[in-house]
Formats: sequence, C-alpha cells, structure tokens
Amino acid sequence: MNATSTLLLVPPRTDRIREGRIRAGELLSEDPGERALARRGVHPDLIELTPEEGKERVGIDAVKEAIRSAQFTPVQSPRKVCLIPFAEKLTVEAANALLKTLEEPPREMAFVLLASHPAELLPTIVSRSMIVRLPPRDRSAIVNELRSAGYSAADSEWLALIADRDGEIEGLITEPIDVGSAREGAKDQVKKADIKGLIDAAVSDRPVLRHVALEETIERILARDPELMTAGIRHLAGKSREILFLFLQELLSVAFERIKMGIAGSEDSTVRRLRRLAVGLDTAHRALTSYTPAEGALLSAFLGGVSDG
Repeated sequence: MNATSTLLLVPPRTDRIREGRIRAGELLSEDPGERALARRGVHPDLIELTPEEGKERVGIDAVKEAIRSAQFTPVQSPRKVCLIPFAEKLTVEAANALLKTLEEPPREMAFVLLASHPAELLPTIVSRSMIVRLPPRDRSAIVNELRSAGYSAADSEWLALIADRDGEIEGLITEPIDVGSAREGAKDQVKKADIKGLIDAAVSDRPVLRHVALEETIERILARDPELMTAGIRHLAGKSREILFLFLQELLSVAFERIKMGIAGSEDSTVRRLRRLAVGLDTAHRALTSYTPAEGALLSAFLGGVSDG
C-alpha cells in the first residue's frame, strides 16, 4: 500500500480505529516495534483525525493542521500518516481541503481513510485513493458470542442480522435483552406512531425498534401510503446526510432480507417491486452524495417500489 491515499471500505461492526491503525502502521514502517506503536495510537508520525469531543464532524481546521504538519520531517519513519477513521464525518469544507491536498500530495504524508461506502465521500476523493475492501466479520462468530451471552439460537441469528451499527452487538452482549418482549414492545410502539414517529423509529439507535420500523416502512411503500410519500419524506429529508445514508443502507438491507428469505412468498409482482425498490434506494444513496435535493431522491426511490410494471 504505497498510494498517497488509501480508502478502506469497511463492513458494519468494524473497529475502525483498530483497523485504521493497523493499516497506518504498515505504511509507517516495516519494523514490528514501530507498527506496535501505531496500533496503540502513540506513534509520533501518526496523526488521527476524529471529531472533537462534543462535536459530530471533523472540521477544516483539523485537516489544515494535519496538512501543515507534513511540512516537518517525520520523527521516526520515512513518512507521516494521517488516519481518518470516520471519513464520512468530514465537513464539506474539510473534504474539499483534503481533496486539494490529494491533487498535489505532500511527499512525506500518506492518508488512510475509512468509510462504509464510497458514496459517502466526494467522488473525486474516491478517484484519488487506492480502494481496499475489508471482509465482513464472520457472522457465525457473532452468533456464537450472542449464544455465550445467553441468547437462544434463533434470537442470536436475528440479532446478528439486525444489529449492524458499530458497538450494537457489543451492547447487546454487555446488557442482554429479552428479545421477545423487545420485539413486541417495538411493534406496539410502531403501530401507535404517527408518520414522524415511524420515521424517527426507523433511524433510531435501538436496533430492535429500528428494524421493526424499517419493515413497516417497506410495507407502507408497497402499499403506496400517501402519508409516507408526503409528510414522511419531508420529515426524513430534514435529517442530516449521515442519518439519511444510514437509513437508505438499512432499508436496502431489509428489502434484500425480504427477497432472500422468501417473505414475499409467491407474489412475483411484489418481488419485482422489492427489487426495483432496492435499485431505487441505491440510486438515491448515490444521488445524495452529489447534493441532489433529499426530497426528490427519496421520492424517486420510494416510487420504485410502487409500480407493478
């Protein structure tokens, strides 16, 4: 890995800081001792850009400071490495500053970026990076960890499927839940919710509630629910881009789940609509990276699951 910028595309539940430090260490040195320093995050030539405490984004000042440091000779290694483990959290200004640097890269600075999908970054940053896709964590290992925490085989399989965000599986292991009660409670909450409540549940950080709400959202798309297509989309469009990206990814996963598990049964038209919805969701994800208005992108995606043609 000797490119100026390396983009690691990581699956859900990846420890991004750990993986990023491993890759950064490989760029810093071949010496095992120096690589060990990088894995601990204490190598003098490793710069880590993460959101400051109390903030959700990495700002332009942090990127400029990292770029300025490239003017100084590395302390121990042939180069310095700037690690950005949550590259999707770069502000627009910070991403543009990084892009300018990649267009004229400093000789003694390499960049390691981590993201879950290339569409979360500026296309021009992606095009100037060497892309490495990390394999997903072994799902059977996750199921075994959940079983060891006391969950049944069926509950472990289901939780391993739905708890996709960083730290969620670890939370379920640390503080086990009654899955049956949690699902019934989520279904009751979603049933009673208005359209804004449904959307808020579908983007929540509670995996059981979120999954139930995402399933209900797909049902409403297939049922041509006018409230979802109007007030629901407006409410969703008011969320941050990061939340919208997560929502589209997770709704896409649920759509694929329904297709693969045969929940659609023998209704061929429903299967076709689910597949068109999946295509529409992926297209909307890409459109949002180019700052297409969110309402239009979401409406187009949802309408993909409406037509029977």
